Amino acid sequence: MADDVPVADVTTSRGGLPRSDEDLDRPVVLAVLCPAGHHSPPHAGRCRTCRREIPPQQPTPIPRPPLGVLRISTGGVVPLDRGVLLGRAPRVNEELPANQRPHLIRVGGVDRDISRNHAEVVLEGWHVLVRDLGSTNGTTVALPGEEPVRLRPTEDQGIEPGTVITLADEVSLTYEVEG
Repeated sequence: MADDVPVADVTTSRGGLPRSDEDLDRPVVLAVLCPAGHHSPPHAGRCRTCRREIPPQQPTPIPRPPLGVLRISTGGVVPLDRGVLLGRAPRVNEELPANQRPHLIRVGGVDRDISRNHAEVVLEGWHVLVRDLGSTNGTTVALPGEEPVRLRPTEDQGIEPGTVITLADEVSLTYEVEG
């Protein structure tokens, strides 16, 4: 019976969207809405969440929504609501305000193949970037349908859903956008 319910082709009213105090700590991005009410970058023709076509509209500034998740091969999921610092024993400058600190994710074992601060995932606007932090055993990035590429230290690599990031050929993370 639920399958027979028509889905409205009208964009959701922005006035009815939930707001919270957490919104104040998030960067602001321009966004458009699909008919189901999901946010996407202004240049998108299809919704990044449900893949529905986005009707023509003026972009609106909003607190940036989470840009997806990283699924870790050893177990666990990290939300991309802020940056991520990956390593054997990641540390961040304690003087950074709490809302600017990345998620700290410990990966790897005692064999020290993974550096203390090995790589980071950086969010810039709607873009998700990976950066190797000068690790000893390297970071590779495999975009969907492409061969893995080893990152040069401190060089940013943009990624898209389906990308696999591998640290020191030991732990991998897959970038996913949940729908």
